[in-house]
Amino acid sequence: MAVSEPSLNAALHIKYWQRCLKSVLPNGYTSMDSSRVTLGFFILSALDLLGAGADTFSEDKRTNIKEWILKCQHPNGGFCGSPNHRYPDASYVDVGHGKQVMDPANLPATYFAIMGLSFVGSFDKIRRNDCLRWLKTMQREDGSFGEIVTQDGVIEGGRDMRTCMVAAAIRWMLRGDEIFTEEEKKGDIDVDRLVSHVRAGQTYDGGIGESSQHEAHAGYTYCAIASLKLVNRLPESKESEPNSGLTNVPSTIRWLVSRQMGYTAEDDEEEEEDPAPQVKLQGVYTDEAAPENEQFVGFNGRCNKRADTCYAFWVGAALNMLCHEKNTLLNVSPIRRFLFEQTQHRIGGFGKCPGDPPDIYHSYLALAALATMNEPGLKPLDAALCISIQQKKKLELLRKAASDWTGE
Repeated sequence: MAVSEPSLNAALHIKYWQRCLKSVLPNGYTSMDSSRVTLGFFILSALDLLGAGADTFSEDKRTNIKEWILKCQHPNGGFCGSPNHRYPDASYVDVGHGKQVMDPANLPATYFAIMGLSFVGSFDKIRRNDCLRWLKTMQREDGSFGEIVTQDGVIEGGRDMRTCMVAAAIRWMLRGDEIFTEEEKKGDIDVDRLVSHVRAGQTYDGGIGESSQHEAHAGYTYCAIASLKLVNRLPESKESEPNSGLTNVPSTIRWLVSRQMGYTAEDDEEEEEDPAPQVKLQGVYTDEAAPENEQFVGFNGRCNKRADTCYAFWVGAALNMLCHEKNTLLNVSPIRRFLFEQTQHRIGGFGKCPGDPPDIYHSYLALAALATMNEPGLKPLDAALCISIQQKKKLELLRKAASDWTGE
């Protein structure tokens, strides 16, 4: 007997996201005060994907959100993660050694803040040149990016692909695809070194990690591919190109496809009974096709890990950028059933794993994953920026319209 296909209950999810926007979040989010602009982006973009975005808000509400985000802007460039994590302007004073970098801006917050502004207003209040100069200081000699620069000029943070993707996106949003003057070129990040760093992260099995000596990870792989897409260094075909950041595109596609895994409720029961169950490795370099005749198919981020909602996006979006035949590579129907019937919550939103309560992060990435699979009721998604294609076009218009940037 054929399994009936679930469908998106848009009204239920809109209600969930509107609660997140208007109400006090649960106590579990208290520790995320330094990442409030991140939560704000997920909420605004989720509503946009569902067709209930900021263009349906009142003018006062849009203005309030815009002003709240701008309160996070750092006077030396970039944004902090929350107004509570930025000192008053009077604190950033010249005491004879230049401006003090107190509680510095951080790279992820800057990405999410600029994205958030694109939903509720213009870019005219962004300190564009200050932000681009600050962005350049975040890049290391090996091409990687940190998260913050300390008062002593030390770049802190990991060297993984997440900060590469965020840096490439900030550059794209504020600068665009072209360099117009020699002066602007001098102020740009070193794209070649960025690409070299990404290229060095590809592992023997085709996936991408923090380096070739680290285990490949689906999230890092997506971020690496998105980085290349945003700086126009992603090959247009399956074959490697000399100037691209991938050494073996077919191998990367194969590794991503191998992240699909059949899911049954017994999988979770086995993990509870035995912390180290002897099970077949999932997607380990075999020539097997995508799981067939499975009622539910999820994704893992690394070999032999459990299925997790967010990896439906990291894998699906990466394939979306690498090849056009993604729908034949993914087992779409059981993937949808896994999301809708296993991790979707009755109040709206999605949890990390089956049985988990909904959270903002996984709820957004589930919608984004479904959008990459052309889910009815969701706007088409731009995989590299993780926003709707419609919003990407709006962002481009905002960038062009902001001719009188502050901080020039």
